[in-house]
Amino acid sequence: MTMTDDFNETPTPKPAAAAPHAAGTTTGRQRLTSRNAILGAGALGVLALGFVGGAAAWSATQHPEATFDTSLAVTPISDLESSSEVGIAGQVAEIYGNKFVVSDGAAKALVETGRAGEGGKLVTAGETVTVQGRFRVGFLHASAIQHADRRIDELDPPPPPHHGPKHGPLDAGPADPDAPDKAN
Repeated sequence: MTMTDDFNETPTPKPAAAAPHAAGTTTGRQRLTSRNAILGAGALGVLALGFVGGAAAWSATQHPEATFDTSLAVTPISDLESSSEVGIAGQVAEIYGNKFVVSDGAAKALVETGRAGEGGKLVTAGETVTVQGRFRVGFLHASAIQHADRRIDELDPPPPPHHGPKHGPLDAGPADPDAPDKAN
């Protein structure tokens, strides 16, 4: 045999064992199908867990429904205290979009109605109303309004009071290190 004969030879294919190869493929397919089923079930489990967790988080962030509490006493506007659940009664003096001013004759209070009051259509100037809600940051966040004709408009309840450090223009952080010390 010469060197040129080695390169010109065509390789002859080796016969494959038919029976063992076919049995191995069936077992491999069963393993693959079983593995896919386990992975699919795991993926569905993770999705279900995410759905349940998302639903729980959503329900925790929703406010309870607002209702008009007939047992809540009407508080004079001059006696309102911050972060208290109150009811006030008086006449609507002025309307500013989703806010209006209630006057009880001795004092006035600004009432915030949220999205329900946008456009100033909840009350009319001069109307007598009883408003319930939470008094915070200088105005009443209304949760329900009772009109003189006993009709009640229930609004989204105000957010719960904030507990913790206050951040805003009055509490801007540490004092300027170059400022003179006021303690001395």
